[in-house]
Amino acid sequence: MTDEKQAIRLEAQQAGLAQVLETHREELENAKASAERLISDIPRGLHMYDEPAHVFRAVQGGEDD
Repeated sequence: MTDEKQAIRLEAQQAGLAQVLETHREELENAKASAERLISDIPRGLHMYDEPAHVFRAVQGGEDD
């Protein structure tokens, strides 16, 4: 068994998925690869002030008022 398969087996066991590991191993491998791609796309090294502010201001009345 390769190291990658052992790592997936260990992660699945830690998540309580040891019973379904053999029947769903391919799905778990694909899910792990997808999650790693998503994580790698997250920008790193940003300061909290680099986060864009999403501000909602309620205005009384409509535009036609």
